[in-house]
Amino acid sequence: MNELVFAVSRAYFAYAGRLEIVLTELKLDKHVQPGMGHVLFALFEEDDVIIKNLVSRTRLAPSSLGRLLVQMESRGLITRRKCDEDGRAVRVQLTTLARSLEGRCREALKRLKQTVEAGFKPRELAVVKKAVERIIENLRRA
Repeated sequence: MNELVFAVSRAYFAYAGRLEIVLTELKLDKHVQPGMGHVLFALFEEDDVIIKNLVSRTRLAPSSLGRLLVQMESRGLITRRKCDEDGRAVRVQLTTLARSLEGRCREALKRLKQTVEAGFKPRELAVVKKAVERIIENLRRA
């Protein structure tokens, strides 16, 4: 039970559980679910983008992003439409509902960041972040 893979799994489930609590506290749970955050924040920064751009910015596999976009569209957070300039591309845009949730989403991020980073020194955070990114890259390559 001391294997790194179990630690990663426990960290994921602890994070997802805390996220669900924060989403409920901020009354976001009816609209946002775990996994949508990085897509929402990418769109908060730059909206009305083609999916290829979102894949690059979120570093998600196209199939994973596609599933998230279907869920986000069904919850009324985004719309998708053909790109006028490139008929093969699809553009993604936040809805008025999603824009109205931005402040609470930012508060959720702030709370999660405080919880996850508690007790770490900046140098330690940099090491942990680099290690987690390496784990993610290893999993993607496999």
